[in-house]
Amino acid sequence: MFAGGFGDVKEADKNVKNLAKEMREQVEKELGETFPNFQAVLYTTQVVAGTNYLIKVYVGHKRYVHIKVHVPLAFRNAPNELMKCEGGKTFYDSLK
Repeated sequence: MFAGGFGDVKEADKNVKNLAKEMREQVEKELGETFPNFQAVLYTTQVVAGTNYLIKVYVGHKRYVHIKVHVPLAFRNAPNELMKCEGGKTFYDSLK
């Protein structure tokens, strides 16, 4: 990882899976679709004033969405924020 950039892609752990689930309603609203599944599978992070997460989420029927979530520093006492989401992805689309 280089300064300011995203790190290596890793398998989603429990924390990342919960973070993705927290964003589900917002993602479905933004993309105008209700998904049969919503399971984080891969992710990468970027340390900023908090942490940005790029997460690949399986939504069913061999379809994926990519979401970008900002988790602010704890002392800021601010909520996690969905910054971006992109539908129409496949397992093979890279997180970027």
